[in-house]
This record gives sequence, structure tokens and C-alpha cells, in this order.
Amino acid sequence: MEKKETHYIKAGVLQDFSVRSFQASGLSQEHAGWISDTLVRSELRGIGSHGIVRLPFYCRRLLDKGSNPNPDVRIVAQKPSSILVDGDNGLGQIVSIKTMEMVIERARTQGIAFAGVRNSCHFGMTAYYPLLALKSGMIGLAGCNTATVMAPWGGGKSAIGNNPLAITVPTNKPYPLVLDMAMSVISGGKVRLEAVKGAKIPFGWILDEKGRPTDNPADMFPNGTLLPMGYKGFGMAIMIEILSGVLSRAATLGEIPLWFDKTATPTNLGHFFMAIDIGTFLEPDVFKESVGRLIDELKSSPPMEGSAGICMPGEIEYLKEKEYLKSGIPVSPEVLKTLNAFAEKVGIAPVC
Repeated sequence: MEKKETHYIKAGVLQDFSVRSFQASGLSQEHAGWISDTLVRSELRGIGSHGIVRLPFYCRRLLDKGSNPNPDVRIVAQKPSSILVDGDNGLGQIVSIKTMEMVIERARTQGIAFAGVRNSCHFGMTAYYPLLALKSGMIGLAGCNTATVMAPWGGGKSAIGNNPLAITVPTNKPYPLVLDMAMSVISGGKVRLEAVKGAKIPFGWILDEKGRPTDNPADMFPNGTLLPMGYKGFGMAIMIEILSGVLSRAATLGEIPLWFDKTATPTNLGHFFMAIDIGTFLEPDVFKESVGRLIDELKSSPPMEGSAGICMPGEIEYLKEKEYLKSGIPVSPEVLKTLNAFAEKVGIAPVC
């Protein structure tokens, strides 16, 4: 069998293609730039499951009128340190960037700020939004509920979302601490990416439609399910469902359609965002030094046999970003073919 070579594409090239794709699908240049940056940043950090492979699905939602290309993202209830935001059925990235900017601004004066969001959609890489708080020297948090793609602990059918959570913390190291995790063993996007590649996956990631373990990622779609990270992952998913869905009066559990499947249907996803101004508690430099000492102590722990050493949350992604900015972003032949087929459909130039 002929081996297909991976393409290495510069971030700017993917950004340009993504902007053109979203503009052809109805977004303004500004909003096309915003959502494209989230996808390319995800690729740079090695999170290809939430990167450019998702572009055709977001564009299809715009073309099928399932998402509003020009949402009026507005505050519908507020107190000094908390806001409830209606996303007006916009794409999640547009809604979330606008909301996180409002949260950061309030945290500057209040010390801490929290936002609940309703009437939104899938927002891509969860860490993107806390990383915005990080740019302002703050601790950032974000979470989201999703369609029911994960089984409960002990269950064999999807009943809850894998509801991601991300937290970012500034440090005195070259990299910040960035925790970004779904509550399933693996993200649904990763399973979809492996299915596109025609690859096998480890047993223990998913169940097929009959509730049986499988190593074929295609068995996830349409009626298979992700498995939770044990009872702790299931418990965390419940709490994130409440914080992002119930608290914001967004859709929950079975009310949420699959955003990439029901592309003409609003999803009414819920999110939550938080920013903490470190200076309210202690000097930011003192905080960073303290976190740095914590990192040093943890990394000095003896490695287990066969381990290459101890990595902090976000450290590998930081190194990936440095590497891919130089080498280009790896894009599989299958993904590139999908992108170029979409380009032909909407009448724009291909990626390459």
C-alpha cells in the first residue's frame, strides 16, 4: 500500500484559508478572523481534534442557517462581578470571545468575575478563552456542556456530555500552566479525527451502539458512546452540566442536538467563564514565583521506571506550539482532501 505523506502547512496559510472559508459562509472578516485563530491555535498546540478538521462543520452550520452569522451577544442579567449572557445563537467562538472580554474587564475592578452563557454553540478548544485571561495576567477558567456523547459511569449508552473544563495559571516559567480536559477518556473530536484517518484506537475509549468496547473509531458514529474518566469524570461532567447549562438556563442533556450533525438546528449550548485578578490577593510576581517553586518541586520528583520525566499541564502544548511555528502544522492527506473539497464547494482557492 502506498504511504501517504503528511503535509506541513504554515500557520498563516491555514489562517488565511480558514478566514476565506468563513467569509464565504457568511461571517464578517473580523469574526472569520476570530474563529480562525481559535482553530489554528488549537492546531499549533497539538490539539488537531479541535482544529482545522472542524472547519467544514462550522461553515455548514452557517450555510444551513443553524447558527447566526452576526449575533447580538448581550448581557441579560448582571451584578458587579457576575453576568448572564445571551449568545443569540452565534457560533461558540464568537460568543465566547466577546463574553471572556467582558469577564476580564469586570475582574479588573471587582477582583473576580463570572459569566454564564446560553444560546451558544460548540466553542472549540476550551483553553483558548482562559488563555485570553492569562494575557491580562489573570487566572482563567472556562467550561461548557455538550450533546449527550458520553455514557454515565457504569452505563452503556450516551446520556451526558463529556463537558470540558480548562484552567490557566501564569507562572515565572516560559510556559503557563494550562489544564484543558474533557470528562471522557478521550475527546469526541479525537475519535472523529482517527475515523477520518481510518486508524484504530485503543480499547477503553468508546463503546459501539450495542454497548461493547471497540477499537474502530467509526463505531462511535452515530450511535456509539464515549466512556467517562471513571466515576470522577462522570461526577465532574454532572457539575459542569449544572454550572454551564442549568445555571444559565441553556439546554441540558438530551435537549442538546449534535452540533455537527443537526447543522440547521440551534444548539442552545451553555458555557461559563471566570477570571481572577491575582493582584487582589498578592503581588503578581510573588504569585508567579510561588507557582514556579511548586513546579520545580514537582518536576524534581523521581520519575517512574521507563518515564521520560514529569511534565506540567500545558508544557507539552507549549513545546508543540514552538515546534509547529517553525516546521508548519502537520495536516494529514485525508484532512487536506476534506478541506480542499469544501473549498471547491464554496468557490474559494484550496489550502495548497
